[in-house]
Amino acid sequence: MGISYYDTLLPVRELGDGLQAALAGLRLPYRTLAAVGMPEGRVLMAFVSDNARLSGMFAANWAQVNGRPEPDATLYALTRPARSYGLDSTWDAARWWSRERRTMVVFGFGSYRLVKVCVRGICSAVSGSDTMFLHGCLLSVGAEADKRGIVVMGSSGAGKTTLVAGLLRHPGYSLTVLNDDWGAVSLSSGSSVSTREKMLHMKSCSVLALRPSFFASASPGSYLCDLSEPDRSARVLVSPEGVYGTAWSTAATIIKHVVVVVREPVDWQPPTQSSAAAVLESEGGAGLIHHHEAFFNGSLILTDEDDKLCEERRYRRLLERTVVSWVNNCGTPEELVGNFISAVM
Repeated sequence: MGISYYDTLLPVRELGDGLQAALAGLRLPYRTLAAVGMPEGRVLMAFVSDNARLSGMFAANWAQVNGRPEPDATLYALTRPARSYGLDSTWDAARWWSRERRTMVVFGFGSYRLVKVCVRGICSAVSGSDTMFLHGCLLSVGAEADKRGIVVMGSSGAGKTTLVAGLLRHPGYSLTVLNDDWGAVSLSSGSSVSTREKMLHMKSCSVLALRPSFFASASPGSYLCDLSEPDRSARVLVSPEGVYGTAWSTAATIIKHVVVVVREPVDWQPPTQSSAAAVLESEGGAGLIHHHEAFFNGSLILTDEDDKLCEERRYRRLLERTVVSWVNNCGTPEELVGNFISAVM
């Protein structure tokens, strides 16, 4: 099995009983419970940490849950190396996951980007076989009887944000955004909904692509700089309405179309509908489609071959019930938008 982009940075490993017992003796001061929206129900995620900054960002990112209901999964984010907690250093340099206890533990945790990656993976791991969390921007296109859900997917840098920004500015094109970067879909019904994030964790350059005047005109409290990044202006937590305005929606939609944005030579020929799943699952020899991030990206918890096969089945079910189009970003932004409209119309 190939190695994903994020796994080369911090791989997922099975969590043993020894570490679970050691965690029971730690007193971590920050605990936040959040609800991640799904087509049917929600995933209750507990974030437990000794890092005040990450805990504050997690609380700002997600809608909070009142009371102390039992979470569906727990993420332990510990700031220091394992030895600082009286544990062996072999517990460093990995994301430790217990499928039985639905618990993930990470030491040396300082990046909110990693929080986002872990939450994605945990949601995928604890959801049922009919629910799939996918990496992509969810759009509702058209009006009335012609309205349909479209997922825009593609590797980092392929042009997803450029495409959505162009569509939002296109005159007369009816479009709403339900999820900016990832969300859940029911594989039996095709229904998908907003994750219900209060604030989106976005690259600053993506915010500017979507709303060029945002930082010059933003009101106090409408965004927070991600202080966990070396470049503190590189990423922000920002209100979805601040970026997308009235185009942001929390309504549900039925996904009818998957659009994959790629950067390939101008004479590149896209795969056929029947071969789309095989090309996207490919972990080698697929040209620039994967850039640095395989279709089965590092937000997933793929600790063994069974995990991968389970996720493959989910993707195949999605692609079998939808139309799959490939949009090659090899020209101007205007041409990219035109190619998308031609593909989905």
